[in-house]
Amino acid sequence: MQICVLLAGVLDPKWPLPKGDWLHDAALLDGIARKLSPFDEAALEVALRLRESLPDATLAVYMPEGPGALGLMRAVAAHKPEHVALLAVDDAARWDPAAFAREVAAGVQAASAGTLWLTGREFGDLDDGAFSAWLAREAGAALVTMAEELRVESDGALRAVRTRSHVTEHVRVPAHCVVTLTNARSNRLRHPLMKNVMLAKKLTIDTIARQGGGEVRIVPMQLVAATGVERARRAPLDAAAGLEAQLDAVLELLDSAGPT
Repeated sequence: MQICVLLAGVLDPKWPLPKGDWLHDAALLDGIARKLSPFDEAALEVALRLRESLPDATLAVYMPEGPGALGLMRAVAAHKPEHVALLAVDDAARWDPAAFAREVAAGVQAASAGTLWLTGREFGDLDDGAFSAWLAREAGAALVTMAEELRVESDGALRAVRTRSHVTEHVRVPAHCVVTLTNARSNRLRHPLMKNVMLAKKLTIDTIARQGGGEVRIVPMQLVAATGVERARRAPLDAAAGLEAQLDAVLELLDSAGPT
């Protein structure tokens, strides 16, 4: 079995943001401290344990490229997965969970990274909770969410363990599946060996070229302005406009934005 883990960094709240216009300064933006979220740490730890339970299993870890991604991936590489790589993703796609999942799925499939994909229940700072569902759809895979652990049963079946209130569920995981992990005491990420940390600093990390994810339907205004695209704007509603007129305007705006 080849286990694929998809990770995304988040800003480290222990460190302040740098002074200056770091949004428009590539060096400052790249130097901002980042870390794995608790959910992504859980996904990595569960994958490491699963590899230990399956003698023939291999582990591949992928992360979308971007500011700080290379340094964060080196920290992940210290856990000695068999393969690590960054995924080239269109900047605009990061704001559209459907397009983002489409590009990530295309990149991972191009790398022939197996059929069991693990990720945190939230994917980085930009995720609104929809990424994993879109990823399963784009990969044509089943989806198991909010798992705390993956266990290999005596019959060889893989089951996800998750807790709902006072009930513990054991969910059978199909061969082709996206599993999202949530954090728990049992899946705190281990510390890597120092020698592996030093080796990871010298590791060459490849980037998988963008495979093309299709149309992006949700784009930040800053990116729209950068591309010179202008959208027709209707006159603002008068303050005295009724509730029905305001609702119609909101629905028209959502429809023109191509909602997911």
